[in-house]
Amino acid sequence: MDQTLLTLAASAGTTVVSLLVTEGWQQARDGVVSVWRRFHPAAVDDVEQALEASRRSLLAAAESGDTEAALNLEAHWRRRVAELLTEHPQAAPELDGLLIRLNEASSGRTINGGVRMEARVSGNGRSYQAAGDQHITER
Repeated sequence: MDQTLLTLAASAGTTVVSLLVTEGWQQARDGVVSVWRRFHPAAVDDVEQALEASRRSLLAAAESGDTEAALNLEAHWRRRVAELLTEHPQAAPELDGLLIRLNEASSGRTINGGVRMEARVSGNGRSYQAAGDQHITER
C-alpha cells in the first residue's frame, strides 16, 4: 500500500477514536459511514455497528481506567480504513476532506452558516466583536 494512504489510514484511525467520546461523535460517525456508503456500501451496516461498539467500549474503558483501549481501537480503525483504501484508493480525497472537517470542527475553528454582529455603544462604551479568537490588550 502506498505510504500516503497508510498515513491517511493512521490519521483516520486516530481521529475517529479521539472523537468517539466527544461532542463531535455524531458528525464523525456520519462522515465515516458516508465514506463507506459511497465506496463500499455492502459494509455500511457493519461499520455502523463497529463504530457504536467502539464508542461503548471506549466509554467503558474510561470509567474503568483502561488506558490501552484507545490504542487498540485506533489500531482497529487504522486497519479498517487501510482495507477500504486498498480496495478503493479513490476514496482517499473524500476521506482526507472528512478528516480536515472533523479536525477543524473539534478545534472550534469553524463557523457554519452566516454571522451577523451588531453593537451599539454610547458615551465611553466599547464594543469588541469577533467570529474567532480575539486578543485585546488595553493600557
